[in-house]
Amino acid sequence: MNKDLKGFINTVPVEYIPEDGLHLIFEDMPGLLSEIEECRIQDTAKGEIFLRLVDGEVHLTGKVAALIVIKCDRCLEEYNQEIDTSFFYLLVPGQSAEGKKEIALGKEDMEVSLYDGAKIQIGEIFREQILLQIPMRHVCSEDCKGICSGCGADLNREECRCRTETLNNPFSMLKKLR
Repeated sequence: MNKDLKGFINTVPVEYIPEDGLHLIFEDMPGLLSEIEECRIQDTAKGEIFLRLVDGEVHLTGKVAALIVIKCDRCLEEYNQEIDTSFFYLLVPGQSAEGKKEIALGKEDMEVSLYDGAKIQIGEIFREQILLQIPMRHVCSEDCKGICSGCGADLNREECRCRTETLNNPFSMLKKLR
């Protein structure tokens, strides 16, 4: 079943997933990064997911595309980072941790996510995928020179205003001894 949705829905009840699967396309997903100050989504994020129920597990395949506005760590200017990624989740019904003993997790367990048994939080999945694609170091370009720590000049736009030699520095005479 295909559904093109103009309005974004944050959750999908598992009972709504038909036998042949559920395909959802979102043209606008507002608020995915609203609580994060360091970056924001420019215009809209677009997403697509396909959900299939297999023996109580939900196989979720999707993709998300967005243009993110981030501040450069070096010069503090905003720049755009394009996000376009595909992903797959194997979702199994979660169980209460109450009364459970600790168990060791294997590699295959790390590729499995839990859902609450009644609904899938697709908004969180899209948000997680966008955040995973944002680079750890926010640099607007490889040749960004940053900001001078002395005078605060943006070295990409202007020369440093620091004086190379201060007038009252008692050690300035030592430079002449070379």
